[in-house]
Amino acid sequence: MTPTPVTDDLRLSPLFAGLADDQLAALAALALPVELPAETGVFLQGDPADAFYLLAAGAVRVLKSFRDGRTATIRHVRPGETFGESVLFNDAYPASAETMTAARLYRFGSDDFRRLVLAEPELGLRLIAAMAHLLVVLNQRVEELLLPVPARLARYLLELCSEQGTPGQCRLAVPKHEVAARLGTVPETLSRTLGRLERGGLIAADGTTFTVINRAGLERLAQQ
Repeated sequence: MTPTPVTDDLRLSPLFAGLADDQLAALAALALPVELPAETGVFLQGDPADAFYLLAAGAVRVLKSFRDGRTATIRHVRPGETFGESVLFNDAYPASAETMTAARLYRFGSDDFRRLVLAEPELGLRLIAAMAHLLVVLNQRVEELLLPVPARLARYLLELCSEQGTPGQCRLAVPKHEVAARLGTVPETLSRTLGRLERGGLIAADGTTFTVINRAGLERLAQQ
């Protein structure tokens, strides 16, 4: 199979990376390219679930609305990741998604994808594994919301440093108000908590870059 821009983008996704060329070609045939500007809704919580998406470029946030009117960011989607996968098992979207920046997406109609999964069981197993991972992540988010804000922030910074492969330093990939939404707090509280961690000698901040000064102390705070 001669690689195409679509198959190249699909191969960058952990969900699809190990598929054979013919499987990728079948998947690429279902992929509908979508380009959206920043701050644009992809789908709304409660909407009929008819497709899921792969983010090829840009940034997307997944938000959950609660009965008391609050909204919490439960996930920041990175290029190469899929979102909205629950459409394969649910009739409605359990959360909303919107672009944070201009974004390039691929849309996969749920009916077409179900037919492909029946023909390619390996793809179904990969999807189940991805859903299981997301369930673990969502459970962690619920657990974090029960913690004080300093503990949530400590966990977030440690996780971010680990993801970026630099245990002693990390850089915010999203604006601080998005970090606050991700932690279930407000920007003012986030700023005060960052100042508290700096004064306590746990971190040093330089704009959006954070250096871990006392990792053991930050890990203890993350468990409180």
